[in-house]
Amino acid sequence: MSVPSVSLPVAAEYDSGYDRDHWGPHNSDLCRGAVGSPDPYTGSPIDTCNVDHVVALHEAHESGGWAWPAAQKQRFSQDPDNHVASRACVNQSKGADDISEWSDADIASSSACGGGYSVTPAGRCFLARTTLAIKLAWDLSVDQSEAEALGRTLAGCGDQAPGFSAQPQAPATTTPTTTVAPPDECVIAGRTAAQYDAVSGIGEVLSARLVEAQPFTSRADLEAVRGIGPARSEAVWSHFCAP
Repeated sequence: MSVPSVSLPVAAEYDSGYDRDHWGPHNSDLCRGAVGSPDPYTGSPIDTCNVDHVVALHEAHESGGWAWPAAQKQRFSQDPDNHVASRACVNQSKGADDISEWSDADIASSSACGGGYSVTPAGRCFLARTTLAIKLAWDLSVDQSEAEALGRTLAGCGDQAPGFSAQPQAPATTTPTTTVAPPDECVIAGRTAAQYDAVSGIGEVLSARLVEAQPFTSRADLEAVRGIGPARSEAVWSHFCAP
């Protein structure tokens, strides 16, 4: 799989205020029939199965998800593109680590894994490619060490390494705040997929998501749709609501 030329924002992680309960269940049945199949990271056979969030929920929180409303956090938790059936001990050793933090030493130190396992080159490529795809889809950032690890790994996988753009970094002690904007005084409802597809940068997949999620009474409603983000929400809002 070739990775397109893309850019991810680089920003300091926000490591405060995470609450697993805010993200809800993942509602996945991937573990059904998975026992005996190879773990995607180590290639070792799955004995006890866990559903792994490739981009962990805590990592998503640190990478910008802290600012999401509860409904968006729960949609992220349930995103099937971010789920994989994994060996329980491998999943537990990975925890909330990103690609720069998770090492073979973590697996080796897990008595449940019995030692002797490491992340294969294919497993490392899977982790890097999926991380990139998920963080792009959900407009999440990477910190500097993760950016470097992703670039090195994807280059070793034969993929074009992504670009990274530095973003202003808020102090790690900054408390997230919620700004209440005045009503946008526009309602987007009853639109067809073709009408959404006419907006620059939306396309067929996002159009279908917008049709399913409407009505929208604010830009924030649009941003809550997976893959939309601030730039696309502004494009949609301007297309339908500009005077």
